[in-house]
Amino acid sequence: MRRPTRSEVLAALDDFIAYDVLENSRERAREFREAALAWREGDEIPQAVYEAARRFCLSLGVREPAGGWENDDGYQVRAIDRDTDGAEPPPESEAAGAPRSYSEASKKAAQLAQAVAGVVNLAEALALPRAWARATSWPSREHLVEHVDQLLSPFGAELDQQRFAAPARRLRALLSAWEPGPEIPADVSEAARDLLAALGIEEPPGGWDGPERPPEGPSNDRG
Repeated sequence: MRRPTRSEVLAALDDFIAYDVLENSRERAREFREAALAWREGDEIPQAVYEAARRFCLSLGVREPAGGWENDDGYQVRAIDRDTDGAEPPPESEAAGAPRSYSEASKKAAQLAQAVAGVVNLAEALALPRAWARATSWPSREHLVEHVDQLLSPFGAELDQQRFAAPARRLRALLSAWEPGPEIPADVSEAARDLLAALGIEEPPGGWDGPERPPEGPSNDRG
């Protein structure tokens, strides 16, 4: 296995921080990045970097190796990663749906990034009623609700800890009661803007109701 360089570690963490919406894992990623800044390229990796990396992995739901981090050589193939029947079931205290391996954690992160991108595109379109009105067709109510559900569903019991939970639920409730057409109700646009703010998306320089900008546009596909 090739050891990643300091620059590669920092770049990967920057990407993760930019797209992750889980407060806990994002904070652990920032701590990991801060520790990596003290690592000089070409030098041995400081112990603080290892410790920060372990806390980051744990925040993603990746379990510590059975023999401990220090005793794991990185080559052991665990039963849970082989998807065999011989794997011991996880403790009941583990959160339901938590990833049990690096591959599962990576897959979950990718799905979450896709869900965030999809709901951001949707919310931006809903936040611009004049641009929305110029469209020649509109997605179905079910399609709009599905995008919000894809953002909400992965979190389970952790959902209420997320800043975007309340505005996302409000937007979902409003979308469930609206038959999409050329005119967006004011409360739908307001909820979409609140959700964007909760996800860290800033209002355009001229404001949402200012000079129009080319929107991404609503779509009926699943992207």
